[in-house]
Formats: sequence, structure tokens, C-alpha cells
Amino acid sequence: MKYRHAFARTIALGDSISIDEYPLRETGIPNIGAASLLHRELAPIEIDNLAADGATTEDVLRYQLPLVSRSDEETLVTVTAGGNDMLMNLGALFPPRDLVDGMIERITRIVDELIAKLSCGTILLGTVYDPSDGTNTLDGQRFDREAGWLARYNDAVRKLARGNVKIADIHARFLGHGTSVPANERWYWSGLIFEPNARGAEEVAKLWLELLG
Repeated sequence: MKYRHAFARTIALGDSISIDEYPLRETGIPNIGAASLLHRELAPIEIDNLAADGATTEDVLRYQLPLVSRSDEETLVTVTAGGNDMLMNLGALFPPRDLVDGMIERITRIVDELIAKLSCGTILLGTVYDPSDGTNTLDGQRFDREAGWLARYNDAVRKLARGNVKIADIHARFLGHGTSVPANERWYWSGLIFEPNARGAEEVAKLWLELLG
């Protein structure tokens, strides 16, 4: 049974958590990324998927958000962003001093601008998952500094919940489904631990639908 809601349109912003590419690479089956699965449940409403592989919060703010037109229609927007900002600096000797501050400022602007553009918008804002499952270790290397970035950013994202802004806590949902379990039980793509596989995409879509009630 399809999910029924009064949304006139649906928009996906952000990074590879929202796209089809890695679930497709894993299974060879098209249209099973998180946004595509959401579309399947919301059909016949179309989803304008503006998300892109490797997109950062800056990319969302600079390139994706301007494509969202002002509207008084009932609009659903999903946002998955922030992971690539940190991934680009993973293990960096000299990361930007204001890395996390900048991320928080940009994701706040994204939310504020969506609220301003969409008077009847519902925004599902995602946290960033942790493939190390809280161990702070990947391939034998510790990333305690980066874990601090992740925790601080996710805490800030959670504080953006208000009104029609709902937090899709992808971080909490994925804990225990990364490197702490055997590879065949993970929700991450086998080719790169930072990308979602088909099961991961399914869980993100389920989380979004749960938030819609």
C-alpha cells in the first residue's frame, strides 16, 4: 500500500545517501536509492532529486538550493549533507580551523532558506552516519579527531528541529551496522565503507517515512 499524504511535490537535496548509484552498483537494480524508494511510496508524486555524489554542505547551499523555487504548495524536502565535508579532511594534517563551524553555519542557512522559500514545507534533515560504529577506527587507523567533528555536527543538526523541520537521525539508525559486524550484515557499500548499500538506502527511506507518520 502506498503512503498517502497531501504533498504536491517532493525534493531531495544533499549527497550520495540520497542517490541510486551505490545501491545500483551493489545489486544491478536501478531506482533503489533512498530518494527513489521514497518516491515509490509517495507515488504518483514526483521527486526532484537534486542530490549528487560527493556533494558538500557548500554544494547544497551554492548549487542545489537555488534550484528550489518558492512555493505555497505542500512540499516535502529531504536533506542529507555534511559527511563529505568531513570526509574530504579525513586524516588531514591541516584541516580548516573553522571546518565544523562552517558546516553548522551552512546547514543552518540551508534550513532557514528552505523555510523561507516553502511556506508549506516539511523538511526531513539528516544527521551523518558513522561507519566505524563508534569505535573511531577504520582500516586499523584511529580517527578520534574526526569523531569529535562528527559528534559536534550531528548535535548541531539535531538542535535545528522546529516546527516542520524534523530530524532524520541516520547516525542513530545506522549504529551497529558498520564495521562492528560482518561485511554481509553491513548497511554500507562493500566498495567504499562511506557509501550506503541497498539495505542502507532502504533504511534511510524507512526512516523518512516513519517521520511522516
